[in-house]
Amino acid sequence: MQSVSAEDTVQRLIFSLSEIEQLGETIISGRGNFNVSSRTYLRIIHGTLQVTRCAILLFQSTENHLTVEAAINVKAESLCIPVTADDIAAILESSTIDPSSPPPPLDNFFNQIRPQLELLDANLWAPLKIRDDFLGVISLGSFRTQDNLEDWNRELLPVLANQVSVAIAYSRLLDKTRAEQFRLFMLSDTATQICKSLDTEAVQEEAVTHAITLLDASTGGLLLINPVTQCLEMKSIFALDLQANIDLENLSIPLQTDQDAPSALSPLAEVATPAGETLICNSQGNGVLLDRRNLMAVPMRGREDTLGVLIVADKEGRGGTMLDFTNEDRVLLEAFANQAGVAIENAQLYQDALEGRQLQAEMDEAAKIQQNLIPDTLPEIPGYEATGLYFPRGGVGGDYYDCLADSNGSWGLAIADVSGKGMQAALLMATLRAGLHSEVTRKEDLPSMAESLNSLLYASSTSGKFATFFYAQLHPETDLMTSINAGHNYPLVIRGAGGCDELEKGGVMLGMFPNDVLSQISEYEQETTQLYSGDVVLFYTDGVTETINPEGDLYGEERLEEVATRVKSESVNQICQAIYDDVIEFQGEAQQFDDLTLLVLKKSNHPSC
Repeated sequence: MQSVSAEDTVQRLIFSLSEIEQLGETIISGRGNFNVSSRTYLRIIHGTLQVTRCAILLFQSTENHLTVEAAINVKAESLCIPVTADDIAAILESSTIDPSSPPPPLDNFFNQIRPQLELLDANLWAPLKIRDDFLGVISLGSFRTQDNLEDWNRELLPVLANQVSVAIAYSRLLDKTRAEQFRLFMLSDTATQICKSLDTEAVQEEAVTHAITLLDASTGGLLLINPVTQCLEMKSIFALDLQANIDLENLSIPLQTDQDAPSALSPLAEVATPAGETLICNSQGNGVLLDRRNLMAVPMRGREDTLGVLIVADKEGRGGTMLDFTNEDRVLLEAFANQAGVAIENAQLYQDALEGRQLQAEMDEAAKIQQNLIPDTLPEIPGYEATGLYFPRGGVGGDYYDCLADSNGSWGLAIADVSGKGMQAALLMATLRAGLHSEVTRKEDLPSMAESLNSLLYASSTSGKFATFFYAQLHPETDLMTSINAGHNYPLVIRGAGGCDELEKGGVMLGMFPNDVLSQISEYEQETTQLYSGDVVLFYTDGVTETINPEGDLYGEERLEEVATRVKSESVNQICQAIYDDVIEFQGEAQQFDDLTLLVLKKSNHPSC
């Protein structure tokens, strides 16, 4: 061996320590990392200790083995050495280890890795550690300038190993910080991207794909709560395969589970409860939940309620290795799930608003059509005044009135009220109007007309739908009015000379029963009323008499008769307006109960009429 002077050794040590200090500053400043600097550290160790070959082996905690990070004059750089927790504990007890004569607890370990030691030509190991955190080892070959390791070398090696350990730990801390910063950036960026979309299905799909990207997972899915069935239903999946006997796309998990016989998927239902918490299943390996080895499911919440469950599974590390989900993963996915939940809510609200606007447009169009079915003004009837008023509760309603001329000089006055509200009532009202116009031209008697209309409405409506209907046939030359009442509010005849009559004869409502059943219950009857000068006939729907005030009182027939009697000497327009004003005043701040419809007919006071 070539001897080395003390002066050369001191100079070499000073230079080596200076280089190590510079490397450390580079890593601490964030301008470098240990992966890049590892060979430089190894070169310093190689030159300082004058060894034939050396290597830095890092501990991979997820796989529990040592791998070569950097090497000089070592060909087998891809080798790996398995190491157990007991082996690590024993390695940490020593500052340096001679593989040819290791401490007794490591005899078995070094015997098992003898082939790897020969490839490394390992004559000395120095542990890399921070406190009790095992980072790896420095493996040294033989020394070129000495047969035996001198004391100063034995003391210097742990110092160098400590410097390398600090560099590794600090570099990993920086890498972890950068990774967390990147994940937070990704969280912010993906949340922004998701919130830009207002398509519900697109947002659901993006929530799954972005969650998979954030967590380095390979599969995932999204289950949302169906508020009607109270089940979790699969809405979006990505590479999430289940057993052949499970239809994943139509997967439905009841939120209320049988505690005595819980389903294999019950844990997901528990996550979706108001107090549900994140579920992490690591290294199951037995298909306990969705056949995944590693799975994390977090509750997805909106502004107030839990919307469903976001799932990611099969977290991957370098080389395709399977990693466990960590607490940091949980925090990240929970934050993302909350943002995605709000985005899904926003998209759904937007979708509802679009559908609402479309429905409102259809309702407005239907209201225009319905208004065209109800006359703006009534025709002039010789010797009479007539007017009507129709005020629907919503855009469209089920009330109807009309005045129809007959070829024999008589006039038909009709009023009707279809059960229900909205489009269905409006459609049934239109059917009744069309049937009535058809029946008037056939000149049948009123009971036959009522039976025909009953048959039409029964065939045209669903179960439980019907219409109350009143029809009067007025003969101006005789002032006789023949009428039939099919379950409608009794029209009032306010006599000009005083008193009030009700027109009640008729039968049951239209559309409740088929004609063969109707004939067994009762037959329609008509009645005839003589009208005199100043008489007022008041037709109305229950939207008038059943109007409710803030105290819950009904307007009622008595108030209606009282108002009509008080203003019977006025024109029909004034009478109609007076009744309407009185009803609205009575209603006050209460909501409108129903469609409000009036039809007023008055026999003129003029003798010439």
